[in-house]
Amino acid sequence: MNGDTPRSIVHPTDLSFASLDAFAHALRIAVDCKSMLHILHIEAPETDEDDWDRFPQVREMLARWKLISPTATRAEAAERLGVKFVKAAVESESPVMGVSAYVERHLGDLLVMMTRPRSALERLLDESIAEETARETHVPALFLREDQKGFVDRDTGAVSLNTVLMPVEATVSPLDAFRHVADIAHRLNPAADIMMLHVGDELPIFEGLLPHIELRRGPVVETHADARPKGPSGGAPRLDDRARAA
Repeated sequence: MNGDTPRSIVHPTDLSFASLDAFAHALRIAVDCKSMLHILHIEAPETDEDDWDRFPQVREMLARWKLISPTATRAEAAERLGVKFVKAAVESESPVMGVSAYVERHLGDLLVMMTRPRSALERLLDESIAEETARETHVPALFLREDQKGFVDRDTGAVSLNTVLMPVEATVSPLDAFRHVADIAHRLNPAADIMMLHVGDELPIFEGLLPHIELRRGPVVETHADARPKGPSGGAPRLDDRARAA
């Protein structure tokens, strides 16, 4: 995705109730960006359980948001909204490799994933599957924590995205990441503000090609945490450009 809105969004899901907030974000972004939405479940080989009825229900959520009629067919919903919906179950021993192969095969250019809060010991002993998947696919990723609501209301589809905090690192130009973030944010809310923040002693200069970057001094993590926009539950989802970080 080179400065354009995402055309092919992949939402890996474990089919749990907790993952519905991440699904709502993927669906809202797909609708506003007129993208193809892949709802993907990775299952172990030779799984006997039929999971199709457990997939998130696209039409039901769109109807609850009053974007389509409750009686609209799948084809009618896709035609009315300009979005194509795909539900896929893929067998793989590794969720990371399964998602990565699917993203590459279907040219996915945005991942929307749920993550779970982990203790310090868990973070030390085991890497997050969501973050490992984002690094492996080399595409931008939106992470939604299980205990946070994010900026899309699951029940109404309403968007409450007013300010996006984008940390800037001094040695890597943030221009590509800024374009990705701004494109998506302004599709969801044309008035959304992108706050670029560098924590350090001097303001990095990238040939004058960027909008304003705010400079603050102090401990990096704490300074970003104090500056970040607060969501409905006191936190904020993260939109990461892993193409640069990997």
